[in-house]
Amino acid sequence: MPLTKAKSNWFNNLSDFDLVDDFTQATISNILLQDNRNSAFPTNPGATDGPGIYNTETHTATNGASGLSGANSYVFSQFARLSFAANMRIVTLADGTNSYRILIGFNSSNSATDSGLTRSAGLYYSNSNANWQAITYNASVGTTTDTGVAAVADGSYNTFCVRANGTASVEFLINGVTVATHTTNIPSSTVTPYVTIAKSAGTTSRTIRLDYIRFSGSGNTRTLLGTI
Repeated sequence: MPLTKAKSNWFNNLSDFDLVDDFTQATISNILLQDNRNSAFPTNPGATDGPGIYNTETHTATNGASGLSGANSYVFSQFARLSFAANMRIVTLADGTNSYRILIGFNSSNSATDSGLTRSAGLYYSNSNANWQAITYNASVGTTTDTGVAAVADGSYNTFCVRANGTASVEFLINGVTVATHTTNIPSSTVTPYVTIAKSAGTTSRTIRLDYIRFSGSGNTRTLLGTI
């Protein structure tokens, strides 16, 4: 289905939102931006793994990068809670020949080639570590926690969620289980929802496949959320 707003008893239209794209339409929703660098490209929903799967890949360039990010920027301090989740699978793990990184969460840039090490909060995977890393960065100073959860390329889809509780803390969840919580180096200014794969070596295309993304916020400090 297209991007939708959730309905529930607690939902406050003035301060809360809950947006989902499960990629069952031929194009992505207008809250997301595609960014493809250095000959990378996405495959529109339904073209590869069937209806409801969005395929994004680096192509063969050694620095190819592709991903989705938010069309607008947000500040953690303006919300009681702001979260971004992606359900996805890795097709082939990173290695020393075809090296790449994945970042899921929030980032200061919507460029797919951005390292995510300036201002961000996310779950990070690369060939440097077999496990997913939880990271928060502010003004290029970071905190990193090894989640103890290994990245897999076994055909399974897994859900990665980053949840900012204002500026007090950021929680990192994998398949609904909290794997890390950070209270330091939390971004103090604008970030955007972000999921990307970016190559750093090798000439073989590398791919992630997205089943859905979910972007939610509650307790916005403004009296009215503007048009998204």
